[in-house]
Amino acid sequence: MDGPDNLISYVMLGQSSIRDRRQCKGGGFMVWLMTLLNGLLAYGLIRGKLKSVDYIAMLQDKLVPCMKLNFGNTFYFKEDNCSVHKAKIVKQFMAANHVNVLGWPSKSPDLNIVEDVWKLISDILYDKPSFQNKDELEAILNALTYVQAKKMDAILDLYKGIRKRLCTVFCKQENLFNK
Repeated sequence: MDGPDNLISYVMLGQSSIRDRRQCKGGGFMVWLMTLLNGLLAYGLIRGKLKSVDYIAMLQDKLVPCMKLNFGNTFYFKEDNCSVHKAKIVKQFMAANHVNVLGWPSKSPDLNIVEDVWKLISDILYDKPSFQNKDELEAILNALTYVQAKKMDAILDLYKGIRKRLCTVFCKQENLFNK
């Protein structure tokens, strides 16, 4: 939840945020988050450096069952251009499991609603007492369940705004169609 400068950095344009530093001794973990068109969230905790085989295990455990349950056998998955996502064995896994991956431009956070969902999550986390270790932070991640229950309309509204975001980008590039 904290950036490399130890301060949270998910702030809407025109807003300011004053947050305490929240660094704890003893390491940390990453959180992988998936937002679904129906407003549901799925997440996984990653301890240590994310490797391709770990990512595949998480996809196999979380992505494929969740997507097939919610959307059937034909669905599209969007991920950023992280090197783990582009690894050959990950691409092979996606093909073998019939996961259609959308092409996505590099460095395009404005098009990705997950950043806005992280803002909803971080606002809830920072309203709670500061966590002192990884176990407390992991327990506080129940905020994801809270966001899903209480902020589902906000997540659905973010999805409604994707078309406008895409059109804005395409218009700026003088390209209304994805070639």
